[in-house]
Amino acid sequence: MLQCFEPGDHLWKMGGRFRGKLYDHHLIYKQRCADGHLIIENSFRARGVVEKCLSDNQLSVYQLYERPADSAACLAKAEAALVEKRGYSLLWYNCETFANDCTRGNGGSMQVRRATGHVALLSTAASSAVTSATVGLVTSTHKTVHVSDQGCFGLWKWLGYTHPVVKTVVVHHPAGIAAAAGAACGCCVWTVFAAFGRDAKKSRSR
Repeated sequence: MLQCFEPGDHLWKMGGRFRGKLYDHHLIYKQRCADGHLIIENSFRARGVVEKCLSDNQLSVYQLYERPADSAACLAKAEAALVEKRGYSLLWYNCETFANDCTRGNGGSMQVRRATGHVALLSTAASSAVTSATVGLVTSTHKTVHVSDQGCFGLWKWLGYTHPVVKTVVVHHPAGIAAAAGAACGCCVWTVFAAFGRDAKKSRSR
């Protein structure tokens, strides 16, 4: 069912590749036209800000992300970026950054922040796991112990004589244990981040 959008609305949809798990797409709704609906977006394929006409069917997959306080100012900013032919940047000026900048003057991207967080946490957990696997959880060490002499039918033992013997003992490796603990902690933090670090506006719409 096609929703009723207003000029200046910030819309979003799940990306078409990888079943929408890899990225989301954002745009600014402009107005209805004879062939469908005019929108302004920062397009990866077009490498910049462009205006497109979407049919009712194409627009039906979009949902309202945010309605600006000043719709006229939002559209004016979107059209200005269109005239300036502002280019596309995956990290600094992507479709979400463009739409947020038009809507509220804050061009941040939740997708970029989440992706950066995932990479950082995954790198931390992976490096700790590799260190743990390389170093190992246990190690061997040599320890000198004194044992009782058994000579002369146990006489030396009875008299308390001993002699040193070097034995190999297995002990926990401090670095390996610490690295394993770091990997486990990193995985827990990563799981919590993945579960609760979602965009609340998108979670509400799903």
